[in-house]
Amino acid sequence: MASPAAPLALLILLVSLAIAAAQSGQPSSPPRNSTNISDAAALHTVFEKWGLEDGTMPQGYHPCGKLVWSNSSEMEASINCSCSSNECRITHLNVTGYRNITFIPAELFSLTELVSLDLSNNNLIGQIPPQVSNLSKLETWHFNNNRLNESFPNASALLSIQSLWMFDNDIEGMVPGFIANFANLTDLRMYGMKLQGPIPENFSKLINIENLMIGDLDTEGYPFNFTGDWVNLSTLDLRSNNLSGSIDLQQYDSSLKYLYVGENNFNGSLPDQMPQSLVALDVTYNPLLRGRLPSSSADRKMRINYIGTSIGAGSSVGSENLRLLNCVDMKGCNTTGLTKIVIESGSGRRLFNIDIQDRNIMTDFDISKEAGGSNRPINRNYTADVTTSVLKIHLYWNGRGTCCIPRNGTYGPLVSAIRVFPSAETQASPPPVALTSRHDEKRRGVVAGIAALSIAATVISSSAVYLWWKWVSLVKHRKA
Repeated sequence: MASPAAPLALLILLVSLAIAAAQSGQPSSPPRNSTNISDAAALHTVFEKWGLEDGTMPQGYHPCGKLVWSNSSEMEASINCSCSSNECRITHLNVTGYRNITFIPAELFSLTELVSLDLSNNNLIGQIPPQVSNLSKLETWHFNNNRLNESFPNASALLSIQSLWMFDNDIEGMVPGFIANFANLTDLRMYGMKLQGPIPENFSKLINIENLMIGDLDTEGYPFNFTGDWVNLSTLDLRSNNLSGSIDLQQYDSSLKYLYVGENNFNGSLPDQMPQSLVALDVTYNPLLRGRLPSSSADRKMRINYIGTSIGAGSSVGSENLRLLNCVDMKGCNTTGLTKIVIESGSGRRLFNIDIQDRNIMTDFDISKEAGGSNRPINRNYTADVTTSVLKIHLYWNGRGTCCIPRNGTYGPLVSAIRVFPSAETQASPPPVALTSRHDEKRRGVVAGIAALSIAATVISSSAVYLWWKWVSLVKHRKA
């Protein structure tokens, strides 16, 4: 007779096998120390060089188990990871707001699984390393508000890029034409640098673009001919690019909300009917623009700024529906409170040009650097010839500097006072000439000469009167 324990043991064995089979179809949780060894070593070296970590890499270093090193309103150092059944790979790296970080370590480009890299608001100097092309999976790449310079490297391999922010640096050279091949690009911000135009015509291939902000290009002028079938376009900012031609917005009737095209050479008239989606329009300092302001329906508010144009308000426009362009969350915004933050922190920079009577006096003037800090007085005197009744002083901020230190929307310091006075007031009165013996002799000679002439004139006059009197007396005596 079989032992009753045998069927029980067989049943337990079958249940165990069933449970094991069920678990084999589920991904197992990664072990505790499972960050990819190469990623861990690269990140530790980068953070050590940036002063975020000390010493040699500890045994079983697992950054994907930490994720956050610093997180405040001004500074952030964090990562994010994607974990499989075997290991975790670093996919996101954010290090922003560290003014002591001045270079990009080569080891960073070993993190080949990165899809997001944010190095904005630091103090990075030098050229962007060409090894950035190793990060071919990048979708978000932000390095705005640094001091990177020289030319932009060939990054044509970054075909997955969706968001590229490179504004407020000192990068030089031509606008990179390979950006037109970034078919997935939705957000491009490229201004406040030393790039040269024109904007390539093949930028029309960016069919998924939503926010296009290109400005402050050094160029002799070119037509507005690089737009394309941008059906998702929401923000178009093309300030200070010396663009010419007319402004045609018909193709953006359903999507465009913000249009900034100030400081260009557009001509003709504004379209009478603006896109129904448009809420803010800036066409300032386009002197050849003329005509009337566009009409606006009673149930629609549109903010318009047209200073420096030949546009006149038409009678059909309801003044209650047209307001001066207010501060929108774009470059160029500022408030008193945010300015105080920058002055107190002393870390914001603003570089601008000074033109007087259409003649450039200074380029990239940094008032905080010249004054040795913020909220300190400094004087600069200039003389200008004014041949008409208009004196033109143009303080032109070309976007260079910082917009987000210590936080988004804060800018560098501004000029607080301008004094204008006639040039004669600037010339001190000459000191009185000390009289010497030679001067005394000349003075006495002049006085003696004047006296002698006066005496001679008196004698001659008296003689003439006496002779006339004698002649009259003789005539009367003969007649008698």
